[in-house]
Parts: sequence; structure tokens; C-alpha cells
Amino acid sequence: MPSNLFISNVAASTMMNSLAAQFNSANMQIYASTQPADGNTNTSGSNYILATVPFSTVAFASATSNVITAATTAVLSTTAAVSSGIAVFYRVNNSSGVAIHDGAVSTAGADLNLNTNNIAQGASFTITAYSITLPEH
Repeated sequence: MPSNLFISNVAASTMMNSLAAQFNSANMQIYASTQPADGNTNTSGSNYILATVPFSTVAFASATSNVITAATTAVLSTTAAVSSGIAVFYRVNNSSGVAIHDGAVSTAGADLNLNTNNIAQGASFTITAYSITLPEH
């Protein structure tokens, strides 16, 4: 039987606000290697970190329907890189170190957008856009 599941705006907002709370005081690692198969697969030695971006205690603004957007003071700031490479994916771990999710990195149209994905050690880069959308169907 095919699925025809729809989520209401109220339910989507509630779920997204619950997800957003997991990002409070979390850390985002930006990697220059192949993204793992899913958010449950651990990163390995072949995944090297270009930068770690800490989230503030309130990482996301309240959900707008099915979308949460990073609070400006939470992430959308300049960060210095610890290694050099091309940013490919990111992973967010909550304040206890448990993986929440990961996604693609680029300069436009990705899950996480940076001002450049060519990261140089010691150089700063800026997160230009970061939001998460829950499909309602």
C-alpha cells in the first residue's frame, strides 16, 4: 500500500522546535571527505575535520511551520579553520557528543552554505545560510 502521509503545520512546528532544542550548545564539524552513509554511521579516520563551529545556547529561532533557521548569533558567524581542504559535508553533535544529523556543504543550494568551500587552515570562513526543513508530505 502506498504512503500518503501528510503532516500538519502545527505538528511540523512542534517537531522542528523539539529538534532545534537538540542543537543548543552543540558543535558542528565541517569535513573534507566523503559523507557517511547516514547520520547513524560514525565518521572514520578518513573523515578529517576542517573546522568546528560551536552553537550558542539558543541555536535556532522558533520554527516557522516546517522550517528552522539558525539564529544569527548561534552559527552565522566567522570561524577560523583548523585544517585545509574542500568542505564536503558537516555533522552536528549535541552537547553530549551524540550525532544529530549531517548534510552537504557548498556555497549555494546545499544543506549548509558557506562563503567558500575552499577552506584554508587559519583562515576565516562564514556560514551564509543554514536551515532545516521537515517535508510535510
